[in-house]
Amino acid sequence: MVQFVEDRSCETQFQLGEMFHHSDDKARDYEQAVKWYTHAAKRGYRRAQHRLGTMYAKGLGVGKNFVKAYAWCKVSADQHSRFALRKMKKIEAYLKPAEIAQANRLASQYYEIYVIPFK
Repeated sequence: MVQFVEDRSCETQFQLGEMFHHSDDKARDYEQAVKWYTHAAKRGYRRAQHRLGTMYAKGLGVGKNFVKAYAWCKVSADQHSRFALRKMKKIEAYLKPAEIAQANRLASQYYEIYVIPFK
């Protein structure tokens, strides 16, 4: 099944992430959710990029990291996600100016690697 999903669309990968993220307590698996959000995010899927930013901001399935959270949300926001833009502004409150600059550089790298090739 894993190979099948890895070969499918990023929407399918995103939905699998959603399933692991939002399942009832027994089936919930944040690490698996992050895995599938990451697959879709790295294929340019803005909803997955926003969700991945949220996971980093909350420390669900990954270590809490506001720089990565901001960067992923910025990549999604740069593709016209107003939800990601709002999340990015909330995360910004937890960052120092140097960390915001670092997150912006990281977002630029992510955008170049994970968005531009899929446009």
